[in-house]
Amino acid sequence: MIVVLNEPERRISMEEIISVRNRLIALCQEHAHVIEDYPFGDSEWTVMRHEGNRKTFAYIYERNGETWLNVKNTPERNDYLRETIPEIMPAYHMNKTHWITLRLVSEELFPIADRIITESYRLTQTKPRKKTIVRQKEEEL
Repeated sequence: MIVVLNEPERRISMEEIISVRNRLIALCQEHAHVIEDYPFGDSEWTVMRHEGNRKTFAYIYERNGETWLNVKNTPERNDYLRETIPEIMPAYHMNKTHWITLRLVSEELFPIADRIITESYRLTQTKPRKKTIVRQKEEEL
């Protein structure tokens, strides 16, 4: 009989968690007019919002000793991401159709985090009003 011993699970230090959190916040702040918010009275939850419309586009938080990221995306894209990336799942404490969660467990996931943050930012931006668009077209004529 062969017995396979599992390696002990590596615990992530608080410094590593803070570093991952700060990197995610920095990715969010690369976009224009972004504010960092802590509305839950819990320093483990960071909410990234648009300054103008105050809409949230990212939640960054600690859970089970790991850093997690919730972002908005289209339902079709969310289905694809959940099927192809094991660290992406239906969003924790959010609408499961429009939001997903990414567990940041490796360095290789940061490019994915960057892309899904950018898409969430785009989807939650204020859309121009139709009257404004019509006026702009009239002015161009």
